[in-house]
Amino acid sequence: MKNLGIIVDNEFNSDIRVRKEIEILKKNGLNINVLCFSFDKKTYPPIDGVKISRIEIKKRTKDILFFLFNRIPLYELLWAKEIEKFILENSIETLHVHDLYMSRSAHLAIKSLKREIPLILDLHENFPYAIQSYNWTKGRLRNFISNPKIWLKKEAKYLSYASKLIVLSESFKLDLLQRYDFLDEKNIISFSNVIDLRAFEKYKADSKVQKSEKVTLMYFGRVAERRGIFDTIEVLKKGLDKKLNIELLIIGPVDKADEKKFLEEISSKALKDNIKYIPWIDISELVTYMGISDILLSPLLKNKQHESGVANKIFQYMYAGKPIIVSDCKPQKELVESFNCGLSYSTKEEFLDCVTNLVKNKELREQLGISGFEKLYEEYDNKDYENILVSIYEKNELL
Repeated sequence: MKNLGIIVDNEFNSDIRVRKEIEILKKNGLNINVLCFSFDKKTYPPIDGVKISRIEIKKRTKDILFFLFNRIPLYELLWAKEIEKFILENSIETLHVHDLYMSRSAHLAIKSLKREIPLILDLHENFPYAIQSYNWTKGRLRNFISNPKIWLKKEAKYLSYASKLIVLSESFKLDLLQRYDFLDEKNIISFSNVIDLRAFEKYKADSKVQKSEKVTLMYFGRVAERRGIFDTIEVLKKGLDKKLNIELLIIGPVDKADEKKFLEEISSKALKDNIKYIPWIDISELVTYMGISDILLSPLLKNKQHESGVANKIFQYMYAGKPIIVSDCKPQKELVESFNCGLSYSTKEEFLDCVTNLVKNKELREQLGISGFEKLYEEYDNKDYENILVSIYEKNELL
């Protein structure tokens, strides 16, 4: 059995994408070893069939080191030393490293050991653009210190360290191939950010949470301007002006930069009776709230980051068997249209038209919801889907 090293700079247990991939790789005969963080002396439950090594660190210390990443490279050097030790202690034969910024640390560790160890780099997002949208990089001093735009220049070098790449969508794959001629298409796979269906099947709806008599629109995820939350609130206002019998359920933490504006909006006299806000739920509760909703929303603002793949929430929504309204970010628009599970829009006027159409057409809502649920299982709950990920290891003769 081959020894695979998974490198992820978080607490791992709650990382849905990484956990999903590991379950697939375990089934296909790889011996899984994970190197990750342990924050603030927390304890974490074990995971069957996975050996986990943790770097103990204060969460605040980690955040500071990452903030200084482009000025003082202590974060990279810390990880390089820990990865080197991890390789030796676990006889690692291949590294599967998550996120662009971790690539050089893994490369330095391999180089230091003078070993031929393939490096598979798993890109969870279009990082050079994503980091520019993070609130902690905003403001003159913060922007100067974090220097997020330098990732536009560093991306090529960090990609070059990898033997193989995993990306979230075909469109992101094509974008990389067009920009970097050193990349080879046969060394890149697109692997969607699909939920763990077996886990969702175990979640039970709470019958004590009752459905409203209104048609409920629901948004789940981080609440931020860049995620389209203010466009959604504006569409709600216009829908109420048109006498639509609707309400909006919002679930998720608010970005600090948008918190004041958001709280003022949802507590306004015109909206407070038509918006319900829940700051946080356990993922197991999501089936309950999707169950009492009628239309599920992904109103992401169109940008290079949001066009790197389909958000995890889209697959969660499909599991609920409810219709989805999405903005015209290419990957989610293409998925919703090809699976006939929702509607897409390019402008706020079209967004309102989508809402109006679905509010007034219960039969269409049911048709789209059923199609999404069936397509989720048809496309992603099978060996063909798993083989997409497995193929990158077979090419390395690891299985």
